[in-house]
Amino acid sequence: MYLKFDIHLHTNAYSPCSVMHPEEMVESAISAGLNGIVITEHHYQWTEKEIKELKEKVFANGLSIFSGAEITTDAGDLLVLGLNDKIIRKWKNFVPIEEVIAEVEEYDGFCIAAHPTRSYHHFDQRLETLPIPAMEVRSVNMNGAEQEQASLWAKNLNRMQICASDAHQPFYVGKYWIDVELETPDKINFISALKNKRFRMGSHNLSYKFKQ
Repeated sequence: MYLKFDIHLHTNAYSPCSVMHPEEMVESAISAGLNGIVITEHHYQWTEKEIKELKEKVFANGLSIFSGAEITTDAGDLLVLGLNDKIIRKWKNFVPIEEVIAEVEEYDGFCIAAHPTRSYHHFDQRLETLPIPAMEVRSVNMNGAEQEQASLWAKNLNRMQICASDAHQPFYVGKYWIDVELETPDKINFISALKNKRFRMGSHNLSYKFKQ
């Protein structure tokens, strides 16, 4: 069974750059036909208690809500999944990327190079040698040329390619997504599916979907 996930979202609860209320995020995700979302605030990870409270505020209609974080490292922005809240909170802007990756590996998490070819704060050449398994190659915050450049870079490095909205406004939720092969929609199985390439990219701007 494939479930439709947008795995890069910011709300104004913890990301100052976002104008989207958490309730709007959930409502937009449901309207977009998503089965699940991953909230990736800047240097903050929603707790399970906060996610439960959000679901109680808004009728989530079975929507799976997971939490990760976007960390600004000295090499580029990194989406991280599978770490605990205390680790996320200790990192400040431009933390050494090697430190973040070491924690991801220790806790058997997953990381993605976010918008690696974006015109501002893009990834440096360390991306080519660091053990970052996936690259975000399509989002609303990358133009067409940047998306194509990211896709080519990922192919050359033999990295997994990820689509995600990077939405900061309700309108963009679900514009890019991945279809994840999941029998049980929980966070552990979700991360395992990503690691094992059990997903395919999808977008309203793409005329196709494909497996990695």
